[in-house]
Amino acid sequence: MGDNQRLAKLRPGLVLIVFLGLVLVSSQTQSLASTSKAMPAVVVQLARELHDSPYPMRSDFAWLALTQMAEFYTGEAARARRELRHTSRAGDVSSWAAAVEDYARKIDALANSMTTETSIVISVDSTNNVFVYVDGQPVIITGAIGGQQSAYEQRVLERFCILYVCEDLLPELEYSERDLPAIVTETDASTAYWSFSQYTGPVCMTNDGLEFQFQQMSDMGEKRVACTRVVAELSELARAIDENNQQGARVDWDALKVMPAVADEPHRVMLATGVEIRLALPMLAENPELLGMVRPWLNARVRGDTYHLVVLHAERYLGLADKPVTSTVNQRYPAFTNVNPD
Repeated sequence: MGDNQRLAKLRPGLVLIVFLGLVLVSSQTQSLASTSKAMPAVVVQLARELHDSPYPMRSDFAWLALTQMAEFYTGEAARARRELRHTSRAGDVSSWAAAVEDYARKIDALANSMTTETSIVISVDSTNNVFVYVDGQPVIITGAIGGQQSAYEQRVLERFCILYVCEDLLPELEYSERDLPAIVTETDASTAYWSFSQYTGPVCMTNDGLEFQFQQMSDMGEKRVACTRVVAELSELARAIDENNQQGARVDWDALKVMPAVADEPHRVMLATGVEIRLALPMLAENPELLGMVRPWLNARVRGDTYHLVVLHAERYLGLADKPVTSTVNQRYPAFTNVNPD
């Protein structure tokens, strides 16, 4: 099937979103277009190399491209509502934002539907448009985010180049010094990333050494919520312990415990005999086995050292093995219910 036929099959919602984005930020997109004519963007060069790459690489790139696109669309809709809330265009903007959010949910659901059996194709046409095909369903990656296209592509590259060493993977890749090295070094160490190796299954990881390996590809939206939350809690706990150490109180790592708490109340975190702090850590409180496993990582993190911790069978340690997450994680964290593609 030709590229023109593939473009014709793209969802009408995508065409509408791209058109509106181009109208709102035409000057920025024209600048990006002139740059891409001079030299293909890094993401275009990477996509060309990934066309015939091993399946895990294509799958990871597709997942990252789609989930980051969904985040950008959701952010754009929220931003438009805030900026034009009290103007005569508020009604039109509200309708546009609803359409954008609906498309973001569909893109996110498409990403969450991916399994190790899902067909993933990455292609670049003659005009440097990058397409990701998920089970034959096309999503255009380039030119899709309007004025934030450059930031979107950088974020995709940032996450992909944490999973794979881009300089080794693509030694002939044309990029300036500011394109990749700075992106990787500025990454938030506690941000959760995903990889979908056909050998290990889905893996949620951070740049500071945490790695949660799941056995199944099912309920990926729920696993993403749980992993994102527990990574945030562990990062917050490490920060609080570090602050406590700076005040002269040391931690007894064998005694470290998060006590249960009533709803909407912070948890008592026992750092040592007679020493405690208050933090909201519901995931760690409900999964004490996980807290025991991560003590060496916490200790190293507080000291400023590196420690690679792999948690096998992560479903069990995140409380997902024996009960549906929709009745646990989503009830504990209602703000995260919009992440679930269902």
